[in-house]
Amino acid sequence: MAETVPATALDIDEIPFADLLLLLLSPEAAAAGDADGRRRRLLATVWAALGPGGTGLLAVSGVPRAANLRRRLLPLARRLAIMDHPSRAHLLKKYGLGSDVPLKKPDRSVSSFARLLRHDSGKLHSLESMCEATGDTEIRPGCPDGEQKGDADDDMENLGDLFKELGLCMMELGILVARACDIVIGGNQLEQSITDSGSAKARLIHYHSELDNRIIKEMSSTRRKNLANNAAAARPVSDHMDTYQMPGSERSKKDGMAVVKSAEENESQGAAVQGHVSTISLVNLWQEWHYDYGVLTVLTAPLFLRSALGQECPVSEECSVPDGHSHLQLFSKRRIFSVRCSQESFIVQVGEAAGILSGGKLRSTLHAVSRPLGLPNISRETFVVFLQPSWDKTLPFSGYSCADEDDSSDHMELAFRGDGPAGCCGEHILMQEILKKIPPLSSRLKEGMTFAEFSRQTTKQYYGGGGIQQNS
Repeated sequence: MAETVPATALDIDEIPFADLLLLLLSPEAAAAGDADGRRRRLLATVWAALGPGGTGLLAVSGVPRAANLRRRLLPLARRLAIMDHPSRAHLLKKYGLGSDVPLKKPDRSVSSFARLLRHDSGKLHSLESMCEATGDTEIRPGCPDGEQKGDADDDMENLGDLFKELGLCMMELGILVARACDIVIGGNQLEQSITDSGSAKARLIHYHSELDNRIIKEMSSTRRKNLANNAAAARPVSDHMDTYQMPGSERSKKDGMAVVKSAEENESQGAAVQGHVSTISLVNLWQEWHYDYGVLTVLTAPLFLRSALGQECPVSEECSVPDGHSHLQLFSKRRIFSVRCSQESFIVQVGEAAGILSGGKLRSTLHAVSRPLGLPNISRETFVVFLQPSWDKTLPFSGYSCADEDDSSDHMELAFRGDGPAGCCGEHILMQEILKKIPPLSSRLKEGMTFAEFSRQTTKQYYGGGGIQQNS
């Protein structure tokens, strides 16, 4: 199989946050006040994006204060990832964070920092306070939202507060999107399952660049040597950092120091358009192909950092990748898409539990995260909130057919067994290669299973002993 394939750029459907707030009104008040049709258009967009004919992805734009919180929190992911282990362990303990990846492993491709968020069932305090802070519930795109830049060192001291504030905001956004889904499919299964749980897991994720891994290894080696020699302080990563440049990096001189071009300076580079085909890697992935198994996943738009070795320490600065993509890859309708969205928007993604609870009316999303080709000093930062049912929630298997989803692993497997060109052309070979990485839903979901049992079975078949992606 080829190591790279073409991927079509996909600008996902987007809804304004101000329109989403219409769902806070009672059904009667909403119907009476919908003369301009905003609520109807909102629900139509949700159904088109998340229903059986959609991509399973939806963007929410114009959330007040979100841009500021994103720009302050996301860069902390890289700082934590390359930090020495004792200092990082101290900070994680201080702010009540954990991790589900081996942070002592120097060649890891991802560093993840997690925290369980608690939510007051039925209340949307975070979104209400954000609206009150603006003094206007009609959030207009492009309007300032009291944004503050924030100092990097101060932001690390505020890590816990930033984590909680942005996380609860995203959790409540997910609840409102679940409410919209319930309206269009009937019933209140999704919102109720999330609010009954009352909690969600939030993860701050750093996808390592090749340069990050080199820095981590050299810093680790330096610390070991210094401990062995009883040195008073660690030496810099390199004695000649100011002259080092990774392939693909762009640097300029400013006040005699090497700096990395900012996102604004790189904005004009290679902006993609809807339908534009870019080349992505199938083997050099930050995260393998998978379905999320919860109800909804809410993500920030990713932030990319271009790193370089400064005169005294590694430095990084926000940048735009040349192809303008998020490097979130979507497998839909037997094609690979590279997702694009505005930097200040949130992405809402359907998980398998939503497909099950809706009886197949909502479409879960098969996705992966790919590394930018030829850019070894680019890292990717994001913040993700996973909304799920209570652990003891029984999943209604009898009302759900795996074949309801065109791209479900069970459905694709049936397609390969039938007559036709399966295995004879490139798209079928590609489908088979991706399918090999996905444990079929029918092998993970059984009648009478609770969500906890489904979660354990899914994790085991993906990553456990003998799991399909055990070493990924």
